[in-house]
Amino acid sequence: MKFQHAYSDSFRGSDLECPEPTLTQQSFKEDADINVLLERFKVTGVLPQGVVVPSYGDFTGVSDYRTAVEAIRQAENAFTDLPANVRQRFDNDPQKFMEFFNDEKNKDEATRLGLVVKAMDPPKGDAERREGYPTDQAK
Repeated sequence: MKFQHAYSDSFRGSDLECPEPTLTQQSFKEDADINVLLERFKVTGVLPQGVVVPSYGDFTGVSDYRTAVEAIRQAENAFTDLPANVRQRFDNDPQKFMEFFNDEKNKDEATRLGLVVKAMDPPKGDAERREGYPTDQAK
């Protein structure tokens, strides 16, 4: 019995044989390429379906170690879910990302980066029929 090593004369290759035609559909190649997805996002500004925009949270309710560790893990996962160019903007450092959000001067840039959703103005019209909207006639 011979063993294959770096100085062998010939390489036998793999014993795996796949005589059947492939079932892979090449028409979906671009839909799975991360580079293509990022370029589409740059052009359209629309994230692929199923992507959740990470949110900034208030953790004042964290009272024990386990809850704190879980909150940190969730924050790290949310940071790693951001696009690579956004993470690079913060030198791939979640602490710099958090410091960025603690400064109100960065609100416009955060909106431009897609990290903050713009607040919508309340609808115009008959405001007294809408619960929660202030009215001019309320006294």
